[in-house]
Amino acid sequence: MFAVHLTLLDVSAAPAVEAGPADVQGALWARAVPGDGLEHVRARALPGGVGVVLYVRAPDREAAELRAYALLRRALAEGPARRFTVAAPP
Repeated sequence: MFAVHLTLLDVSAAPAVEAGPADVQGALWARAVPGDGLEHVRARALPGGVGVVLYVRAPDREAAELRAYALLRRALAEGPARRFTVAAPP
C-alpha cells in the first residue's frame, strides 16, 4: 500500500466552508471502484483548499499514483467536490 499526497485548491468564487474535506472524502468513496485499490482517505482543511492522502493498494508507487489521480479526476468531476482542482497535476 502506498500513500499518495495531494493538495487541492478551491477554485470557486464561493466563500470557504468547513465541509470541504468532507465533500472531497465523500466524493472519493462514492466514485471508488475495486480496481482503484483505495484503502483509506485522509482529508483536512488547508488555507485555500484541502490536503488529501489516499492510501492505495498497488504493485508500485507509479501504479498507486496513476490510480489515485484517475479516482480523483472522477471524484472532482461533479457534485460539491467539483469546486476543487489538483494544485500540481501529474
